Amino acid sequence: MARVGYTQLFNGIETPTFVLDTDGVIVEWSQTLAELTGASREEAVGHDRASEMFYPDGRRAKTLADKVLEAPERAHKEHDVELRDPSVNRVGDTSTMIDQHGDERHIDFSATPLYDGDELIGVVEVVIDRTETINERDATTALISEVQQTTNSIKRGNLSARAERKSAFSSLDPELVEVIDSINEMAQNLADLTGQVNEHAAQMEVATDEANEAATEIATNVSQQNDLIEDATTEIQSFAAEIEEVAAEANEVSAAAETSLETAEDGLEAGETTREATEEVVEIGNELSESVRELSEQIRDIDEVIEVISDIADETNLLAINATIEAAGSDQGGERFAVVADHVKELADETNEHADEITRSISELQAQSEKTASAVERSQDRIQHADDQIEQMHNSLEEISESVEEAAHGISEVARVTDEQASSVEGLTETLQTVRDRSDRSEEATQQIVETTTEQEQIMTTLIDRVDELTEADR
Repeated sequence: MARVGYTQLFNGIETPTFVLDTDGVIVEWSQTLAELTGASREEAVGHDRASEMFYPDGRRAKTLADKVLEAPERAHKEHDVELRDPSVNRVGDTSTMIDQHGDERHIDFSATPLYDGDELIGVVEVVIDRTETINERDATTALISEVQQTTNSIKRGNLSARAERKSAFSSLDPELVEVIDSINEMAQNLADLTGQVNEHAAQMEVATDEANEAATEIATNVSQQNDLIEDATTEIQSFAAEIEEVAAEANEVSAAAETSLETAEDGLEAGETTREATEEVVEIGNELSESVRELSEQIRDIDEVIEVISDIADETNLLAINATIEAAGSDQGGERFAVVADHVKELADETNEHADEITRSISELQAQSEKTASAVERSQDRIQHADDQIEQMHNSLEEISESVEEAAHGISEVARVTDEQASSVEGLTETLQTVRDRSDRSEEATQQIVETTTEQEQIMTTLIDRVDELTEADR
């Protein structure tokens, strides 16, 4: 009766358990163990090879209980098993077995020596079926692996990757398996978001390209504007230098004009002096002409006197000849000679008178000659003075000519520089117009950049809102 009660109590243990006596014979076999192994209590009790109940294929010759019987206190060292409770020398191990349905079962077993006092009376071994736990663990591991593989594929850019529900997951809590649906939903949302991001990114790329082109154009325009401004500055500096040159030329022209004016005034004064000298020369010439005329008349008078004297001389000569002849041919020469002599005397007197007249005429002629000589001398002085004045006037006129030529050259240079200034001003105007056009283009490009930036901000706002939606959905 006591034995029957003990058996009923033993069968009430929910954990599969069996007991070996010191000879290794099965003395107890719980109902739960019979259900696990497929070997009934009747088959097992009294059997001296417990391993055959667990491993019909004979892969193990001993159970853990058999090993403990051999070395109750040193089994963990002798058989390299785990010492789970040193206080009672409980050891443990794990293994797999094929159940009565042909399914592999994962078991965990521990064996504890039984003593009656100090005497070893047997070994009790408890077998725990860990198949569900192991299967759940393996399923969880597989689930985690599936999720990891999916997320890794997504991470590598495969946005079409999805986690699969496998039959091994059937042993898991349905709520745990729902992580697959969450992962797939998240992957789909990520794919959708990525599509939107790609679309917006493409738009942003286009906008960025436009912005870059605009920025490049701005940079080019700015560079060109700088070059144009530099050219304009050079033109302005050249213009300023030309203005200074014009001023210098104008000063030189003014000085040349003043010199021309002074020279012209000197020329006028010289001309006036020359005119006065010329008038004096004319007057002296008139006086000289009158003196010469009078001298001519005196000379004519002298000619007449000379003719008379010549006639007298001729007659005197004839009388003298006749007197000589008469004196030679007649003794009456005295009377005749007297007559001749009287006649000669008369001629001599007449000759004397004419001689006196000649003397007076000569004196007058000398005086007139001296007057004429003086007039001629004065005329020569005046003529020399006039010549000097004419030379001075000539020099003045040459200076005027040179000054006028210099002024003309200066005016020509001023005209040339003025033309260059006009060209510079025209070039500067064109440069400034080009700069203004560049500025207008830069302004348009800047406006385009602003619009593009605004568009990018809107796109980014849309992306941020979408990400926020996904974040809220995950929560």
